This record gives sequence, structure tokens and C-alpha cells, in this order.
Amino acid sequence: MSQLLFRLSKQSSRNNNVLKHKNSRLLSTSPYLIVGVFAEDARARGGGFLGDILLFDPAKEELLTVRDKTVSEELICSKVMGASHGWGFFSDLRNHNSVRITDFFNPLASKSDSKIIPLPPLTSMIYGQTEVVWNVAMSSSSPYRQDNEEGDCVVAIKFLGNQLSMCRPGRDLAWTNKLIPFVGFENSNLMYSKRDQRFSLPAPGGNYLCSWDLHFENEPKFTELVFRNLPELPQSEWELMDSCFREDHWVESPSGQSFLVKWYSHVPPIRCKEPMVMVFREDQDTNEGTKTMSYTEDIGDLCIFLSKSEPFCVVASSFPGLKPNSIYLMGRCFAVYDITTKTSRHFERPKGVLNIQCLSFSSVSPNSRPGRTMFLYTHKSSRLFSTSPYLTLGTRVKEVLPGGCKIADVLLFDPVEEELVTVPDKTIPKELMDQEMVGASHGWGFFCARHDRSVRITDLFNPLASKSNPTVITLPQLTALPSNQIEEVCNVAMTSSPHLEDCVVAIKFSGNQMSLCRPGRDLEWTNILTPPNCLENSNLMYSKRDKKFYLPAPGGKYLFSYHLHSKEEDIPEVQEVVYRGHPELDQSEWELLSSCTRTEYLVESSFSGERFLIKWYALGFYSSVLKGVYHITKRFMVFREEETTEGSIMCYTEDIGDMCIFLANSEAFCVPASSCAGLKPNSIYHMGRGLGFYDLTTGNPHQYLAPDGAPSVLSQPYWLPPFST
Repeated sequence: MSQLLFRLSKQSSRNNNVLKHKNSRLLSTSPYLIVGVFAEDARARGGGFLGDILLFDPAKEELLTVRDKTVSEELICSKVMGASHGWGFFSDLRNHNSVRITDFFNPLASKSDSKIIPLPPLTSMIYGQTEVVWNVAMSSSSPYRQDNEEGDCVVAIKFLGNQLSMCRPGRDLAWTNKLIPFVGFENSNLMYSKRDQRFSLPAPGGNYLCSWDLHFENEPKFTELVFRNLPELPQSEWELMDSCFREDHWVESPSGQSFLVKWYSHVPPIRCKEPMVMVFREDQDTNEGTKTMSYTEDIGDLCIFLSKSEPFCVVASSFPGLKPNSIYLMGRCFAVYDITTKTSRHFERPKGVLNIQCLSFSSVSPNSRPGRTMFLYTHKSSRLFSTSPYLTLGTRVKEVLPGGCKIADVLLFDPVEEELVTVPDKTIPKELMDQEMVGASHGWGFFCARHDRSVRITDLFNPLASKSNPTVITLPQLTALPSNQIEEVCNVAMTSSPHLEDCVVAIKFSGNQMSLCRPGRDLEWTNILTPPNCLENSNLMYSKRDKKFYLPAPGGKYLFSYHLHSKEEDIPEVQEVVYRGHPELDQSEWELLSSCTRTEYLVESSFSGERFLIKWYALGFYSSVLKGVYHITKRFMVFREEETTEGSIMCYTEDIGDMCIFLANSEAFCVPASSCAGLKPNSIYHMGRGLGFYDLTTGNPHQYLAPDGAPSVLSQPYWLPPFST
């Protein structure tokens, strides 16, 4: 079972069979960490098994045991997916869409007859998934209507990705699904505000708060967060934070006071490197549509609990042993952070607990065809196809053939001419019908079927390939590892053309799964579980020089690598990245970057073997027209790998010479600008946080305008490297 820490509601004790290390005592209402459940072979009356619940008390720093708890048949083959207000959320291992909430982990509840409430079956949205839950939240302390003075309880589940689902237990027959109105470069934690009676979710970057009312019938509300009084920090400290993974948590105190907490942590977790936290308190003089958040090092008698579950806040003096003006952290570390002294103290792993990192808090190269001439239609006229990189914009269907194939125009964007390029009358094979493009590598597109997760790679977007008979290579059907998902893909990478015998294909999914296979040779995927809390949204790349797949950790401080024949049980190699020569930025520039979402990419030149690590910063803004939070590129930082007597280091540079780098959801690549007439040297071409290029010399971004004839919605925006003629 997953482990959670929850806060108990104040209710009368119905049993006191709770053991700590030395003797028995009545369990207090302090927050507790659920360490696990140890089931015995003995059967309980009425079915199920007897088991012991292990809890960790952060106030007393001791392990407690709730003896002889009946584990009902309904919970035997299930896993914990979250907790709120002391209620655990369980999903069936045989059917992850089957969800129940229960007071099983409440030591004050009945030992032999836990309350279990079934919820409607989960359903996935078109661009969502329901296998991996990020966190849950509940609007009241009990899912039972008769127990709530405030009315109906509403349950909400935030999934990994962009889906949010909610329902009223015992009343709704189906979930209400909502698409979160911003792209989840980072994962945010959902919480419920009792004061505002709204579910709230910080947008990536932390400068907007998105919230929904309890009915979820109205459009979400967006509130801009304006930060002030940030501490004056030295350059070295900003650099350190810039190498960390950052989480933004919105928290509300029992009195209704709101805080935004920015938690900076190292990935992977390293005990000798302390976490850093910034706390911002909401000012009372907040205007409509904005909230002014002031930096503070004093939250008084409060202590805050952060993890992947719903963040919460309690009054420390109400629970003897808890530290006031502190933040209890669980996830990338297990510690309590003193806001005043800016120091942390790590908890020792409780005896009998094998893996403390699993615990979390909660509330209670393309084909060449020599001699072939190919003509394309541009917006203005017909011309010979160049070897420039292109961005895929999708297809425009013109005719459906009797056999199930379609005739369509392939739409591409030329970043040199800044115009739409059309490859006319391309045959789309019936194998690609009802499939979505999930990535691109070496000019090959990756397509996946929603209904059975079958995968195909094709040269459909290669304008030099056959128009009437595109190559389609079928790969094995995808399978998900336990507690992982295969609906949402981060990106794909490939070692070479799939026609080559030694080609290896890799897919990185959102979450902790990566899958490998050799096209035409393997009958199934090799599924690899990546380290938890490290690489959920990392971008995969293949190094031809090292013959390895690389994943940069958030913050870019570490590189994880897998060799081409990695197996499911293999542990990745981990390489620490040493940075040199950061640019000297003033306080205001660092403050701006601290409000940006940041993504790391590792790129290697296939021409010279040079390697770069790129940090991409984008600032969120609210669009009243599109009704969502979108991001615009503000800056790139590029670090070039250099060999020194100290080993390999990454040196900041604003000069990558004749190179230009291409970043999107496809595998990142770089090409010499001089090899493709019209490309800008020393530039980064990007798609994702706006479409444009960034001049590293001047630091000026250039945004492309949508070319005439381009689709209004880009569903397949992937960069393709230059094609050989």
C-alpha cells in the first residue's frame, strides 16, 4: 500500500488498542504518517483479514501500531491513491477506475467494520488518463451528507497530466471531468479552501491561482499572484535554487489565512543537501482578480505539511511536540524545516520501514531517396523542397478511399521562410486511422491508438518519402507497469533509422515508466521503472557518442542514463552535473526567473558530438480570449560540456557558434545553421511556450505569427530534422 500522512478530525474514541514502541496509549489527534499495513493469515469474522496499521508520529518521532484491524475483502486487492480529512482513497488493482473511500486508516474508527463508500467508475478524457493520481482533496471532513453542517461533500481527484475529476459521494452517478486550463509542465497540488469554498490549483510558475466552485458548472476563476518583499539573496543562492526542483503549494490555515509555499529540493534526494523553502502570506489589501503575496519568515504558531497529497496547516500548540513556524516535508526528503533559521532537521527512518521515500503527507536520421525530385506547395507557389528543419502541423483530409485510406495534405511550417508548406495528396494508411501522434525522432512520427495502445512509427511526414505508400512499422502493444500509465507521453527517442537492425526505440511516459524495444525484433516492450519523485516529466534523448539514453533531472543537477539493453530491474547510472560561469543577474532578473516554469533539455550534436544542457524559462499569463493560463518564453540558459582536469563540467555560454538548437515535445536536436540556408546561427528554435526562436547573442526572443492556412489548433507540433535529398 502507498503511505500517507493524514490529520484526524476531532471525534470521540471508540477504541484504544493503539501501541507505540514501549506501551499502549490513546491516539491523539496529531497528524500521522501512514507507514503501511501488515496483514496476517488469520481470517476476520465476516471475511477479510486481520492486519496491523503502522503510523509515524512526527511530534513524538516514534512509530505506533494499531493492532488487529480488519482488512475487508474490498480492500485486499487495492492500493491507496490519496487521503483527505482522514479518509483514504483506494483504487482496485484489477480495475484502476474502481474507487472507494474509507475510514480504514482512522485509528478512532471501528476496527472490525470500516466504513467504505464506493464512488462512480472513473472515466478518462480524450487528453487525460486516470491510472496515475497526483493527489486528492475533499470539501468537508466527512463524505456523509448527514455529518456535514456545510452541506454536500465534494470529492476531487487531480491526475498526473491535465485531468481533474469531481463527484458528490452517494449522490452522483458519474464523475464530472474537467480539462485543467493550462499545460502541466510541472505538477501542482490540488487543495480545498474552506474560506472561499473553492478547489484551488497553482498554475506552473506559481504566478496564477486557478480555482473551481463546488458545482464545477462555471468556468474556472483565475487570480494573479503578485509577489513582493522577496529577500535579497546572493548570486550563489539563486544559482543553487535554479538547480533544484521546485514545487508550489497553496495552503490555508484553520483561520482562513492563505499562503503560497515554494519548496526547492534536490533531485535525486541527497541528505547532505538541505531543502530550501520560501513562504508568501496573502495580504489583506488584495484587489479583485489579484492577490498580493508578501514574503515572510514568520507564520507564528502554525506549521505546514507538504507532500504530493493535499497540503494542510495546523496550529502547532494544539498538538504538543509539533514545531511552530515550521514546515514538515515529505517526498524528496523527510524533514522538518525551520522558517526562522532556514535550517532543516531530517527524521530518522522508523524501525521496520524499508523505503521512507515512498511516504507522503496528506490532509486528515530520416530516409534518403537519391535522384528523387519532390515538389511542395507553399502559401505562395511551388518550389523544390529544401533540407531545412520543419515543424509538423498535422494533415488536411481531402478524400476518403474505399479501402479505408485517406488522401490528405501534410502541413509543415518552415522556420526559415516563416510560411506554411504543403505536401499535397499524401496517402494516409488505414493503420493510422484513429491514432494520435505522440512524438517524433529522426524524422519518423510515432502514432498510438487510444483504444488498445498499439504503436506505429511512420515516415508519413517525410516529404521525400513515397506519397502513395508511406512506410508504417508496427511495434508491440504498450503495457503499463503497476501504478503507472501509458496514455500520456512525455517524448520519444530513437537510436537510428528503424530500418537498421540495431535500432532501439524508447518512450518516456509522464510518471515513472520508460519503455524500450527493437523494431521488428522484440515481441514486447521492456518496461523500466524510473526512480520515484525524480523524472516524472523529464525529456528523453539518445547520445550517439555514449550509446545511452539520458534523462536530466529537474533543475539539471543530475543526469540519469540507461544503456541500450537495460532491463526492468536495472538501476540507472547517475552523473552529477557541475556548473561554471553562470551569468551575473540582478535581483529583479532572478525574481522573474523564480516565477517562471523551467524545463531542462540535453542536446548532442550528431555532427561533432558536442553536448549542451539548456534551461528554458517561460512566464505564465492569463488569456481572457482563450480562457486559460499560457506561457511565453522569457529566457534560455545554455551550458556547454567541457572536459577539464576536474572532469566534465557544464560552462555557461552565449555563443554556440554556427549551431542552432530545436526544442519541442520531440527529441531535441541541433544542426549547423550553415547547412540549411536561412537558419539563424547561435539560436534556439522552440515550440511549446510559444513558437519562435531565441537569439543567444542578444537575448531577444522572436515570436512567429501563425501562417495563413495553418490549423487553429496544433495537435502534432513536432520538429523534424533536415531531410537529405
